[in-house]
Amino acid sequence: MKFIVAQTGARRGYAVPAILEKAGMLERFYTDITGDLALGKLFSSAACRSFIGKSAHSLAGRRLPSNIGKKTITFPGISLMYGVRRVFTQRDPVAAFRESLRLSNALGRAMTRRGFGNATHLYSMLGECGPLLVAAKERGLTVISEIYIPLSAERIMADERKRFSVWEPETPDYAAIRREIGDKDVVLTRTDFAICPSEAVREDLVMNWGVWLERTAVVPYGMNPELFAVRNDPVRGRVLFAGTAELRKGIHYLAMAAEKLAARGRHYEFRVAGNVHRSIASQKQCRYLTFLGRVPRAEIVREFATADVLVLPSLVEGSAETTYEALACGVPVVATPETGSVVRDGIEGRIVPSRDPKALADAIVEIIEDREKRACMSSAAREGASNHTLERYSERLVGALKSFALGQPARNGPLSSPP
Repeated sequence: MKFIVAQTGARRGYAVPAILEKAGMLERFYTDITGDLALGKLFSSAACRSFIGKSAHSLAGRRLPSNIGKKTITFPGISLMYGVRRVFTQRDPVAAFRESLRLSNALGRAMTRRGFGNATHLYSMLGECGPLLVAAKERGLTVISEIYIPLSAERIMADERKRFSVWEPETPDYAAIRREIGDKDVVLTRTDFAICPSEAVREDLVMNWGVWLERTAVVPYGMNPELFAVRNDPVRGRVLFAGTAELRKGIHYLAMAAEKLAARGRHYEFRVAGNVHRSIASQKQCRYLTFLGRVPRAEIVREFATADVLVLPSLVEGSAETTYEALACGVPVVATPETGSVVRDGIEGRIVPSRDPKALADAIVEIIEDREKRACMSSAAREGASNHTLERYSERLVGALKSFALGQPARNGPLSSPP
C-alpha cells in the first residue's frame, strides 16, 4: 500500500502523512502551503510577519514533521492568490465559501497534474481537493476519506440557528452554492472507505447517508503525552469550557445550565477559553460565564491544571480533541454523545444528552460536590488517556488502513453501494 495524502491546512500537525511515512506507506504528501517550504517559507519569515501580520504568523506555525519534508509538494501560488481574494470576501460568507470551493478545486486539479507516482491509495480529508479524488478513481486507486465531522453537520446547525437566531445568524445554503459551482459530492461518490474519529460520526454515515458499516472504521485521535506531566490542582467549582464559544459546541446550553445552578444557589465559576462573537457574549443568559477569549497554548494548559471539570455540550463534532487533553491532565469531563469523546460515562466523567441543560447541570453538580467520585474520575481520566496517545493513534490508523485491504468489501464503488 502506497498512499498519496492530500489535505489543506496543518490538521493535527500533519499527523496522517507523518504516520504513513513512518510505516513505509507514504508515496507523496500534497498540501496547500506550509511555513517551511518554497514561497511559504519566505512569506512566514520574520520580515514578512511584521509587514503582513496575522496571516504570516499563522503560516509560520505550519511546520512539517521532519520525516515528510522530502515527500511534500505544496502549491503556494494558488494558496497565496486565494489569500489575496479572501481579504475582499471575508465580510461576505457566501463569497467566502465560493472562494474556498474554488481553492479546493484548483488545488485538486494542480495535484492531479503532478501525478500519482506509484501510489495505490489516496487518503483524503472530507473530500477536499475534489478533482484529485475523481482522477484517482479513474486511475484505479483506492480512495479513503477521513470524515472528521458528521456529514449532517450543516443540516443540524441550520436547524439550531433557526431556533436561536439572536445568538448566531443563519448561514448560507452551502449545498446550493456547491451545486451552483458544480462541485459534486465526491465524498460519497468517490470514496471506497471512511475513517471516522468516533462512533457518532460513523453512526451518522450509516443511519443518515446509507453508508455500509463494513466500509468504515473508527479511529480515535491521540494527544501529546507531554500533557501527562500537568499536575491537576483543581479550584473547587471551576468549570472549564475550551473551544470556540458557538452554538455548534453548545455554549448556549452551558449558559442555561449555569443559570439553573445559580438558581439553586450553586455559584460555580464558569470559564470559557476560546474565541467568542459579541452576539453570544452579550446574551443575558451568558451572564454567569466568564469569557477569556482565545487562549494561547501555554495558557490553556494552565487552565487544565486548575479546572475542576471540563464541560463540552456539543451538538456536532468529529471527536473533540480538547476532551483528550483534559483527560491526560486528570480533569473529569462532562460531554454529549455528539462530542465524539472517548470518555466513558461514570468512569472518566459523564455523558449527558445534548440540548438538555438540566442534565448538564446535574452532571456538573455530581462531580463537583462528590469529591471522592471526582478523585476517582480524575485518576481514571489519566489512565484512560494513556490509551489515546499519538502512538496509539498511529497504531490504530495503520491497522485500520491495512484491514481495508484484507477482505473488506469490493473496493470499486461508492460508500453506499452494496458490499
